[in-house]
Amino acid sequence: MKQKLSQIFILLFIASAFTSFAHKETDALDWQSKHVVADGKITEWPNPLRFYDDKSRINYTITNDRNNLYLCMKVSDETSQRKILHGGVEFRIDTLEKKSFPIGFIFPIANEIVMEKHSDRELHQEPKPGEKRDYSTMSKKMLNHATEAQLTGFKPPLTGIISLVNNPSGLSAAITIDSLGILYYEAIIPFKTFYKNELTGADTNRVFSYEIKVNALPAPPMHTGGEEKGAEESGMEGGGQHGGGGMGGGGHHGGGGMGGGGMHGGGHGSGNGVQPGNSELYVNNHVTKKLRFAFK
Repeated sequence: MKQKLSQIFILLFIASAFTSFAHKETDALDWQSKHVVADGKITEWPNPLRFYDDKSRINYTITNDRNNLYLCMKVSDETSQRKILHGGVEFRIDTLEKKSFPIGFIFPIANEIVMEKHSDRELHQEPKPGEKRDYSTMSKKMLNHATEAQLTGFKPPLTGIISLVNNPSGLSAAITIDSLGILYYEAIIPFKTFYKNELTGADTNRVFSYEIKVNALPAPPMHTGGEEKGAEESGMEGGGQHGGGGMGGGGHHGGGGMGGGGMHGGGHGSGNGVQPGNSELYVNNHVTKKLRFAFK
C-alpha cells in the first residue's frame, strides 16, 4: 500500500512539474505600463505591434495590467478592413485551455442597418485598378454606428448587446480609420467582468487562449440564366465558390485557401453570370494565441 502511494505521489509530482514547465515555456503577455484610453488612437502602444497574422493581414498585440486585458490592432489591408467594418470582429477568450472560447467580446457588431442602406454593388464592388477607395462615406457611417458590443460568457448582468458609451463596467472599445486609410482598433476588458477583480502574482501560471475572428461579408446573390440565387444554391459557401465553380475552403484557423478543385468549369467571372470579385471577402479569418499573464 505504501509503495502504491509513493508511486502516486511521484506521478503527481512529475505531472505538476511538467505543467509548470509547459506554462513557463508559453510566452507571456506584455505588461501594459501606460494608461490606455480606448479612442482608436494608438499612441500608448509600441510600433510595430507585437504580432502579425499573414492570413488576416492584421498587426495586433494583447497586453494586461492588474485590472484589465487589452487588445490593439492595426489593419492596413483593405479587404480585412471591409470585413471588419461590415462583418465585425470577435475577440474570444478560453480560460480553461479547452479551445471552446466561451467568453466573447464582439465589436464592432455586424452592421446590418448601414449595410441595408447600401446596394449590393456598393458593398461588394472592387475599386478600379489604381483607384483608392473613398473612406469618407460608407466607412465613416459604419464607424459612427460602432458604439455597441455583443457579449457572451461574461458575468451577469453583462450579456447580449450593450452600449459602450460610459459603460459602468469599464468595458470600452473604439475603431478609427486615419487619413492614410489605416484602421486602428482598441478594446479594454476588465478582469472583473469575466475572471477576478485583480490579478496576483500567482496568475502568471495561468495560460489563457485567445482568438481573434474577422467575420466574412455575406456572399452576394448569384445570377445564372436570369435567375437570382443565394450563396448556397449557387455554390458559394464558407468563403467562396467550390465544387465545379471556384474557390472554396474557409474553415477554422487561417481562413481559407483554394479548395474544391480550384477554379474550373463555370469559372470565376465567366459568362454564366457568376459575379466577379474578391472571394476573400467571404471567408472568415481566425488567429489564435496561447499566452500567460504578465505581472509587476
